[in-house]
Amino acid sequence: MLEYYNDRTFLDVRNKTIIAMFFDTGIRLSELINLKEDDIKEDYLLIKCGKGSKDRVVPKSPFLAKHIFKYQVIREERFVDRNLIDKNFFLSKNCRTLSREMVERIVKDAGEFANVSKDIRISPHTCRHTFAHMQLMNGLDIYSLSRLMGHENVSITQIYLNGIKDDDVICQSKKTSVLMNL
Repeated sequence: MLEYYNDRTFLDVRNKTIIAMFFDTGIRLSELINLKEDDIKEDYLLIKCGKGSKDRVVPKSPFLAKHIFKYQVIREERFVDRNLIDKNFFLSKNCRTLSREMVERIVKDAGEFANVSKDIRISPHTCRHTFAHMQLMNGLDIYSLSRLMGHENVSITQIYLNGIKDDDVICQSKKTSVLMNL
């Protein structure tokens, strides 16, 4: 999906950064839209007033940091002569806050380009599910995932365990074997 957008235009750099942010952080659509420049820290994003009006921190990878930097540079160049009244991080080509529909279209177009199965709904929320599933597959514990996702309690996060196959559990358990890691 990342390959759909190149690094040549403001919109492509912005859209690629949005896709990367969804997959790298698992943030909600509303959290992405409301993200401010000041919420972008060196190693993490500060998600203010997420669901349930709770603040949380979400780490960002060096991969995402690189794309954020590219977007910041091209955003600054594009709006150099404008007084940025809107403090949102992601802006439209006309310097306005992105709508939910605009972001949903960015994700949908990239998913169609990547030939995502027609059986799968292509949406920011599906990216969030993919983030959660992959974090679990990569060995993140459910408590930490619950905190990253801003869930009220771990039982909400447990639904992501349903997508893990027995073969995946066996493979993961070999990596975390007590005796093999003495």
